[in-house]
Amino acid sequence: MHLVSAWSSEYRLVLGQVKVADKSNEITAIPALLELLDLAGCIITIDAMGTQTAIASQIFNAKADYVLALKGNHPTLHAQVKDWFEQHLTQGFEGITNSYDERVECMSSSYRKAASLVCSYFSTTAFTSSR
Repeated sequence: MHLVSAWSSEYRLVLGQVKVADKSNEITAIPALLELLDLAGCIITIDAMGTQTAIASQIFNAKADYVLALKGNHPTLHAQVKDWFEQHLTQGFEGITNSYDERVECMSSSYRKAASLVCSYFSTTAFTSSR
């Protein structure tokens, strides 16, 4: 059985689960799970598979914020975001609220360096996605 879960990091608690339909994937189950939850005021994080316009709109309409992973599976959007960051990086993100975090993570017997840059600039119309 394949499940999609909503997890509260603060309380270390599963808030809800939805079974993924046979011959389907998380993209169809995530909206059903989000419908079950009161999202207002929350920050929702979803991996790259859940980075879909309809899912982002559902979260936004529920008065929540989101952090969606973006990889090469959305090549147009990925290129637009990459270009945006490269352009604003050369300008030192002047006029854009941002924060940077860097850490070393231990995973089994290996280490990896993880870095994140968060900018509070984007709007729902800043980028467009097409495959």
